[in-house]
Amino acid sequence: MKFVRQDRQGEVLVVFMDRPPVNALDAAQIAGLRAAFAVARAEEGLVAVVLASGLPQFCVGLDISELTRVKGQGLPELCAEIEAMPLPVVAALQGNALGAGLELALACHARLATPKVRLGLPEIALGLLPGGGATQRLPRLAGAAPALHLLLDGAIITAGEALAIGLLDRVEEEALLPAALAHARSLAGTAPRRSGERRDGMRDGMGYQAAVAAAREKVAGSRLPAPERIIDCVEAAQLLPFDQGLGYERAAFEEIAATPEAAGLRHAFLAERRALFPPAAVTALTPPALGLIGIRGTGGAAAEVARMALSAGLRVVLTEPDRTTLAATLQRIAAKQEALVAEGKLSPAARDADWGRLQSRQDEAGLAEADLILTTAGSFASIKPQAALGGEGPLVLHPASQSGGLAEIAVAEGVPPAAQALVLAFARRLGWRTMFAAPGGPVERRLRAALSRAVAWLDQSGVSRADIAAALAAFGLGAAAKRHLPAAPARAADVVPACLAALANEGARMIGLGVVRRPAQVDAAAVLSGLFPRWEGGPMFLADRRGLMALRADLRRRAETAPELFAPAPLIDRLISEGRDFAALNG
Repeated sequence: MKFVRQDRQGEVLVVFMDRPPVNALDAAQIAGLRAAFAVARAEEGLVAVVLASGLPQFCVGLDISELTRVKGQGLPELCAEIEAMPLPVVAALQGNALGAGLELALACHARLATPKVRLGLPEIALGLLPGGGATQRLPRLAGAAPALHLLLDGAIITAGEALAIGLLDRVEEEALLPAALAHARSLAGTAPRRSGERRDGMRDGMGYQAAVAAAREKVAGSRLPAPERIIDCVEAAQLLPFDQGLGYERAAFEEIAATPEAAGLRHAFLAERRALFPPAAVTALTPPALGLIGIRGTGGAAAEVARMALSAGLRVVLTEPDRTTLAATLQRIAAKQEALVAEGKLSPAARDADWGRLQSRQDEAGLAEADLILTTAGSFASIKPQAALGGEGPLVLHPASQSGGLAEIAVAEGVPPAAQALVLAFARRLGWRTMFAAPGGPVERRLRAALSRAVAWLDQSGVSRADIAAALAAFGLGAAAKRHLPAAPARAADVVPACLAALANEGARMIGLGVVRRPAQVDAAAVLSGLFPRWEGGPMFLADRRGLMALRADLRRRAETAPELFAPAPLIDRLISEGRDFAALNG
């Protein structure tokens, strides 16, 4: 019973999930849980079972490696076996109960949770629907509208919200496990309340159908297939017997898991996780504390970075020798703050507090006390530690345009990990997702430049700008957040292939030059920056799907008229000669 512990507490058996760090279910843990419940069915003298976690998190869902195994993962069988237990089974939920973790809880006969628990079904972000019965059990307990909110939006709800919709039986302010044991003992001798047999959420049949209809209208025209199939499954929960509904869900899961969109979303998830993980030498350090940030010079993004740093609670000293330039920069910061106040995104009190943490100087004396200096002045001061804010240098921070956006840290050989950690800490403080690369980028800018050159080449080849824009919009290039896309014009059929070839070729060039080490970093930059639709995975992922031989042939044909853009990168020839693809470099 790998990653599973059992502890008999008198007449109650406690089954602990224990797979560090967060109980991401894999095949071994699922097998261990099935074995534990088999023991519970056979053991004499038991009156109930408690399913709990030996870790701070109940369960964050299936391990990503299991999501690609359409058949044989064992989760549906495990949930069915828990629900069919002849003894009451109580789930004790703490931390996060997400995805497959929530599905396990739904299969139990009662659910208790701590006040800080978070529950959700985020599979939609990977282009999937839950495969352990959630589309059938959840609407029976909570109704169609709450179920569709969790399933379609990937919403994460609190204990209070879950209690209000009938997802939880109780919220325990005190020790969770003793309360779960007491509740399990109170259910001894009673018939288990199986989710599949309940109709709490289906009392209002017309309201149920209205919620389904509203959801269909909302997702109509979506580029992704999963939302429509999720709605089908929730509707089936009302129309079909429970066992048939489970079969319907399973068929829908297998169908959706095999779609190109689901494959692209899974790849994007993995690519982002790889790309955003800092170098080992940086992660080994204790994250440094930041209080005062120095910004030397006012060029580029200095004004907006200063404003964002202030908004993050940092103190900022801004230096610029030219009085007029310094005053203009301060005016830009103030104007952006006033715009945010007018939009209701910043309170006047917060604006005043931010402004109070800003110091402006014409000399550089104030930089000596800074924890980190970001310079836009073109040359580095003798004061350390520091990094360039855009531009070039041994350590460069290419900022994101907004919180949650992609920032890149370019690091030359020999830069101490401590200096890299400072820049990373600053980027994270501002809420940026941050990717490390080598000099020669930033990756996003080079990809956008390649796309612009491809558009210019198409324009010169006689394709109208309107048709180019329509074709790119239909694919989602530059509009990754939009799931409802227009139809592509038939007369512009070559637009997207040409742009994809240019992007893949530029990515291969950057890998060959050492700007990035892995194709996954190129894909992550394309997706996280909003350049590329998530469900397409990224330009390198699509190049592998197409085949490198086909990519090279296409590039060679186009290189006859635009060699500087389409001449195949040497890496493509090397991979073909070795019988490998881009994915082989992601190990």
